[in-house]
Amino acid sequence: MFLLILTCVLICAALIALVVVWQRTRRAQPGLAQEKALYAGFIADLDRRLTKGDIDDAQAQEERTQAARALLKVSEATTESGQAKPLHGYIALGLIVVLSATLYLFVGHPAQEDQPYKKRLQAWTSLAQKTPDVLPPQAMAAVLRQGHQAHAKEVGYWLFLGRIDMLAGNNYDGAQDYEKARALAPDTFTAWSELGEALTFVGGGTSGPEAKQAFEKALKLNPNDARAHYYLGQQALADGQYEVARGHYNAALNTMAPNDVSRPQVLEALKSIDPAETAARAMSGRISGMVASLEAQLKADPENADGWARLLRSYDVLGNTAARAKARAAMQAHYVNRPEVIADILTKAQTRVGSEGAAK
Repeated sequence: MFLLILTCVLICAALIALVVVWQRTRRAQPGLAQEKALYAGFIADLDRRLTKGDIDDAQAQEERTQAARALLKVSEATTESGQAKPLHGYIALGLIVVLSATLYLFVGHPAQEDQPYKKRLQAWTSLAQKTPDVLPPQAMAAVLRQGHQAHAKEVGYWLFLGRIDMLAGNNYDGAQDYEKARALAPDTFTAWSELGEALTFVGGGTSGPEAKQAFEKALKLNPNDARAHYYLGQQALADGQYEVARGHYNAALNTMAPNDVSRPQVLEALKSIDPAETAARAMSGRISGMVASLEAQLKADPENADGWARLLRSYDVLGNTAARAKARAAMQAHYVNRPEVIADILTKAQTRVGSEGAAK
C-alpha cells in the first residue's frame, strides 16, 4: 500500500516538474514577435524620411510615439491572453492523480474482491444447472463458454454453443464456433450449413463467397438441407437468377415438415420471385429501348461522349458483354487521338444507371 501511494506521489511530482519546465521555456507569442518586427521597420522608414527632409523633427517624434504606444498595447494584450495560471494547473493535476489512485484502491487493488461479472457468471451457472430454460441466451452463452477447454474436441459442444451465440446475437462468435465444429468434423453437413448461415449474418444478410461455399458443401453432403437451399435461393434471387432461386426454394419446401416454423418464410420468398422478375423485365425493356436510341444517336453523332458512357453502362446492366466490347471498340476507334476523352467516358460508364437523364 505504501509503495503504491509513494509511486502516485512521485508521478504527480514528475508531472508538475514537467509543467514548470514547459512554462519557463516556452517561446514568446508569435503575434508579439511580428509586431516588434513591424515596429522596427516602421522606425527605420521614419528615420529615412526624416533624413531626406520629408518630415520635420516634431512630426517624426509624434509618429514614433504613436508606434510605441501601439506596440505597448499589443504586448500587454499578448501577455494577458497567454499568461498561464500554473498554480491552478498544478492543483488540478494533483487532484487528478489523487482521485485516480483512490479509485484504483477501491476497484482495482489486487486484494479487493472479484468484479461483479464473476459473481453474475456464478449465479448464471447455478441457474443453468437447475432451470436452464429461464436463462437468457447471452447468459447461457457465457456459461457454456467456460467449458471451451474441457470440450474443445467435441463437435456437439461447438454446434450447441454456436446456436446459443446466434440466438444471443453474437454472430461472429457463432461463426467461430461453427468453424471449430467444421474443422473437427468436415463431413458433418450441419456444421457447414450453420457456418454458412452465421457468415451470412456477419455479412449483414448477404451470403458472400465463403458462405456460399459452405452452403454448397452442405448440399453435397446432404441434398435435403433446407437451410442451405433457402440461403442459396436468396443469393440467386439477389443476383437475378430467378429460375435458380425457384429451384432452391421449392427444394427447401419439399424437405420441410408442414409445421416447420420456417416454412412461411420460405413460401414468402418464393412468392416474391414473380414481382421481382416482372420488374426486372420491365427495366430490361426500358434499357433495351434506350440502347437502341443511343446506338442511333451515336451513329449520327459519334461526338456524343455522354451517350457513349450511357451506352456502355446500359450494356453492363443488361449483362451483354459482347455488345459492350463492340461498343467500346467503336468508341476508342473514334477517339483514338484523344485518350483523355476515352478515359472520361470509361469513368462515367462506371456510375449507376439512372443517375443521368435518358437519351434525348
